[in-house]
Amino acid sequence: MVAWQDPSVVAICASVYSQNAIFLLGFFGFHIVFRPDIEWSLITRKRRFTPALIPYLWGRYAILVALFFFVIQDLLNYRIACNVAYKALAFLGSSASFCSTLNLGIRSYIIWRDMNKIVVWLLSAACVGHAALVGVQGAQSVASTWSEQAHSCIVIHSSNITMFTFYLYTVLMDLTILILTICGLWRKAALRSDIGTNLSEQCLWYCAATFLINIPAAVLPILNLNVIMNVMLSMSATTVSVIMSSAAVLSLQPDHLADGDTTVSTAVGHRDVRDRARRRALGIAMQHSRSHQVTLTTNIVLDGLEVNSSEVNQSFDVTTSRKSTEATGAP
Repeated sequence: MVAWQDPSVVAICASVYSQNAIFLLGFFGFHIVFRPDIEWSLITRKRRFTPALIPYLWGRYAILVALFFFVIQDLLNYRIACNVAYKALAFLGSSASFCSTLNLGIRSYIIWRDMNKIVVWLLSAACVGHAALVGVQGAQSVASTWSEQAHSCIVIHSSNITMFTFYLYTVLMDLTILILTICGLWRKAALRSDIGTNLSEQCLWYCAATFLINIPAAVLPILNLNVIMNVMLSMSATTVSVIMSSAAVLSLQPDHLADGDTTVSTAVGHRDVRDRARRRALGIAMQHSRSHQVTLTTNIVLDGLEVNSSEVNQSFDVTTSRKSTEATGAP
């Protein structure tokens, strides 16, 4: 049996934790450098900034800052207010994990908002609860102090109950979003469409990947082996979640952004809607007969697009004329 509470074992665990942070910084930094699509489209003004982009951007750069600060502080051994710094890092990491879940939660909200308000309110309440746990996690998950012997910050306490609750809640939220997405697409009869298949597969793969890392991250605190082992997989779980969530967002970028065109025009009932979906415009078109409005949705974009009423009327007149001709037997 390993004596997990032995100071030498704790020191080894701390060393492994630090090396893991360096690896994660390089791994995630590679992802940031080679996948700046949305950031670049915002800088070049090819994409209009919307509040739905906040979880995507905050999640990516919160974990990047947390990893960078931890690695630099660990390498330089510069004396700082350790307890404040580590609580800030815990908050950044937890908020990044929350934003990863929220990126996919926005999809479920968009799918269900016109179908069932109760589901929307329950999902919103669950997200508020998740956000509250981020604050609790930041305030109570770890406590640190400066060590003169080690010339660095050392963790003196980690709340295993708080971390277990947070990661278990995250897993349940991801599972709930997966179920809501699939059920919502099925109710809209869009599950087997290109966009429906894409969204459901992304949620499935996201949940599979995050389950593999979040479940061990939730189990270790319950085992309570030592203060370092309680947080050993926390950074890994958050980093994997952010990368998977970012990949899901990036895969739904409309092609028109690459051409610098920030508007999409479509007519209800035209074959062009299906063609755009196949070309990865990837939205869910919903027709409202009275307002003649089409909503193009992805997990990061929610734009109301006015339909050209003359095109709709023209399409309707052509259809009516054809039916009248057929009824009278005219050639």
